[in-house]
Amino acid sequence: RGAKKAILCDKSKDAIKIIEKNIKKTHLEEQVEYYQLPFEILLNNQIKDLIDIVYIDPPYKADIAVKATEKILFLNLLKNDGVIIIETDEKERELKNLTQIEAEIFDIRKYGRANLIFLKRKE
Repeated sequence: RGAKKAILCDKSKDAIKIIEKNIKKTHLEEQVEYYQLPFEILLNNQIKDLIDIVYIDPPYKADIAVKATEKILFLNLLKNDGVIIIETDEKERELKNLTQIEAEIFDIRKYGRANLIFLKRKE
């Protein structure tokens, strides 16, 4: 929706197949890069420009959203006015874990079972 570029990452081969189909179906091959990698490798090696928006949607039982947020902030990959959005069904767990890192929660929204937690860099 108006993004010049999107970078997608999933370590699942099956998920990447679905992503490929969706990219072709939407004719967005020029705007989308996708990688079958663990997020740590992507963040350490593939991100060359500062990021405006990060959307983290791990499997709900996985405990990686906060780790990914920490890594993004530690590597200074987020623009100063950039936003990180975490999708989760365990809002309280994520909120508790987020208190330990240098991110400020500025909004929380609920859509059915999913909660979206909006973060920015602490000032």
